Amino acid sequence: MLKFLQDETLRERFMRSAMLILCLAVFLIVPLRIIAHGYLPIDDALRHSAHAVDGRDWGEVILMSPEFRPETDGHPGWHRFLRFVHQHTNWSPDRLVYFSVALAFFTFTVGGLLAFGNPPAWFMACALMSIVEPAVFARLSLGRPFFFSMAALVVMLCLWTRPRPVRWWLEAALGVAVFTPAIVMYSSAWYLWAIPLLPLMVCRRWRSLLLATAALAIAIATATLVNGWYNTLFVPLMGLKVSLLQSSTVTTNLVSELQPSGGPYLSLVVVMLFLTAKCVRGAKLRAEIFQVDFCLILLTWTMGLFVGRFWSEWGLPAMTVWMSRQILDSMQLKLSGLSRRGDTIGLMGLAAGVLYLGLTADIGGRYTQALRNPLLIAPFEDFAFELPAEGGVLYSPNMQLFYAVYHRLPYVKFRFSTAFEPGIMPPEDLKVLRDHQAYGLLRDYKPWFEKMTSKDRIVLNSPMMPEWPEMEFKPFYGSWIGRKTAPSN
Repeated sequence: MLKFLQDETLRERFMRSAMLILCLAVFLIVPLRIIAHGYLPIDDALRHSAHAVDGRDWGEVILMSPEFRPETDGHPGWHRFLRFVHQHTNWSPDRLVYFSVALAFFTFTVGGLLAFGNPPAWFMACALMSIVEPAVFARLSLGRPFFFSMAALVVMLCLWTRPRPVRWWLEAALGVAVFTPAIVMYSSAWYLWAIPLLPLMVCRRWRSLLLATAALAIAIATATLVNGWYNTLFVPLMGLKVSLLQSSTVTTNLVSELQPSGGPYLSLVVVMLFLTAKCVRGAKLRAEIFQVDFCLILLTWTMGLFVGRFWSEWGLPAMTVWMSRQILDSMQLKLSGLSRRGDTIGLMGLAAGVLYLGLTADIGGRYTQALRNPLLIAPFEDFAFELPAEGGVLYSPNMQLFYAVYHRLPYVKFRFSTAFEPGIMPPEDLKVLRDHQAYGLLRDYKPWFEKMTSKDRIVLNSPMMPEWPEMEFKPFYGSWIGRKTAPSN
């Protein structure tokens, strides 16, 4: 390596440094530009930031099934981390969301840049993915802690697909180093790490399989020490049980990430075109297929036909690594780029333009949707008096209402009937929600109307003002908010 550095020309060193700076600059500027639009995700990032500022247990914020403890938390490590950031910066929930989005994008892109070891190839692969499968960056823009798992997967795939394997102790140490923060921060689905272990078995990478299994065991044990056994072991398994029990739920009633992917055939076509071109140049098909990243692409693409997040959170990172390898091999990229400096400058400039312009454009208002939600932009004094009194409950079938109100008012002293996961709702409230999703009738809310008190409120979406005995409704930002006008029986 020392001899190689001594033989490098000054121009090659300059090109290598310039490309690294370009990659880091684009990977940082893109999320900052997205945030500058006023972007706020519309789901979990809002409640993560509010929960970090709030500091209470979920049992004090939402109605929960007796099966769960009040301290139940699927992301205790992430909430603890955001709470630490809030305590040392005094950032508002909005700023914590901005921080989460920038951290997610930067962790994934820079983690892959360092792990792959060839900045030009990784950078061009990211640019190509922004055209073929921009969903990978859309997932990162949500600012949710699964980006730790996506980044960890990229690092391990770069390690598992190296032409020459590293020493066993280094592979084990790197596994522990990336698996531990991934599971500590995002412990709600640690069992999904069994997915990338399957391609290791198919490719007969027995040493890597053993080391990865041991590293995962250490990471889970560490997460148990940090987050407690209940939230690390029990809550994820209960969440898995809830998911299995709701497998018969009408698909359209599930959140988008749990719905089928619909088959992203463009990705499959692009992969097959790359593979065909490589085989035409003399590569052996079997050797190309039995690579860990390629097998993971095929596995998660198929699983995504059932649940889309298998593809978006596991398949797309694998595809990014695979693309990087194909670009590196086909273009014979060195750390300083192509043999001709002009070609390198043109190609890297094109990739930078594609990444920046493609990912930061506010297509269809994707980054300004929060600016159209009055609950996220209106002064909270304008609607706070309409909400439940202290000790009351805000009933609604709409999870978006929970995200917006809790994000704006993390210290509210009432609870929400419907929050981020229907499966943890009390059984009687879950039945109301499912009945409404199935029939869409006002009478589906009868159990809620009957148990409401003067402290409670209910928010319903309806083209006309709802009418129900002993209930009074008034307009509320495109919906109707109702209260009890007579004491409950």
